[in-house]
Amino acid sequence: MTTNYDSMVVLTTGKQDRGARATLAFSWACSALALGKKTAIFLTMDGTVWSLQGFADGVQVDGFEPLSCYVESFLSMGGKMFVCAPCTEYYCGQTSGNRSERFVEEAQIAGLTTVVSSADRNCQLVTF
Repeated sequence: MTTNYDSMVVLTTGKQDRGARATLAFSWACSALALGKKTAIFLTMDGTVWSLQGFADGVQVDGFEPLSCYVESFLSMGGKMFVCAPCTEYYCGQTSGNRSERFVEEAQIAGLTTVVSSADRNCQLVTF
């Protein structure tokens, strides 16, 4: 059974902007959760790096809390983190070790059909 979300954030950007878009994406998602919206983040392309353990550590954009705080808040408030299955091979492949042990525990590797079926026509969709 597929869960439908009220809002979904698609994050395609990695560390090339020093975490600015990731910070906005996770803070937006936390705001949606705080407003009672069932929210998911889909990490794809370069954005998949934010699902790896420790990758948000030390990332902070002026005027915002550290990115790791937003990621922790998002997950503790019940947000769902989907990680693009094919992208994990190409964008996360540069990190050594067992791939499944590198991801944060809450990350769910998902294909596009999982994400598309979770976002019905009433779902707010925002991309960073």
